[in-house]
Amino acid sequence: ATSADDAAPDAAPSLSTTATFPGGLGALCGVGYAASTDTVWVYPCSGAMLHPFSGAGVAGTPIARPGEVANDVDVEVAGAAFTLGTTTLAAGDVVFVNGETDSAELYAAQGGSAVALATAFGASHVVGAALHPIRGTVFAVQDRVPGDTVGNVIAELDATTGAVLASFSVLPAFSVNYGDLEVCRSNGYLFVVSSDEPTLAVFTPTGTLVDEYALPTEVASGASGIGLDDAAGAAWIASTNGNL
Repeated sequence: ATSADDAAPDAAPSLSTTATFPGGLGALCGVGYAASTDTVWVYPCSGAMLHPFSGAGVAGTPIARPGEVANDVDVEVAGAAFTLGTTTLAAGDVVFVNGETDSAELYAAQGGSAVALATAFGASHVVGAALHPIRGTVFAVQDRVPGDTVGNVIAELDATTGAVLASFSVLPAFSVNYGDLEVCRSNGYLFVVSSDEPTLAVFTPTGTLVDEYALPTEVASGASGIGLDDAAGAAWIASTNGNL
């Protein structure tokens, strides 16, 4: 990636596909990646279960979705030990983000239905969130539906209280409908995708647009989720067309 001080390029460089498979679950609203087990965790829009797949597309045993049925959601995986509220996550633990009603809630998915972190961010349309291991905070993205005053906003949240520490708009460069964000664990940048955009956008944690990358054909329309494989320099991207 370019430095935070560099302007975004006129033409987005393209990402290439190294693996792809259909989830077979219909429209997908969230995805997270567990590098330690090479597991892609997927949530189908308004589904009852979270579904694991190997990187080769082999289905594993699903787990029940905590919280209410939703399509404004995300699946996040802890890359290392991390504390949400009073809940301690281990590397590989799955976090289910439910932004369907009012402010977003984060659940430790393997721990049942108890809320790990109730945030103070969102107007019933938070579609993505990610743990930031460098800053020790949580970043979440609100889609465009609530309007420009509160829509298309990324907020940094206190990981203990859920309070909003800072926020910025992704406009005018980017518009988020179905979508997601993920944190690059090596440099702390935010990687953002949206079903409204054919590109992946990279922002600094304070809102500077660093770069954009054209998405591959399989997910160039309807991108709804992203999970990073930092070690491989790759990203798993889910789409509302059902592709991964």
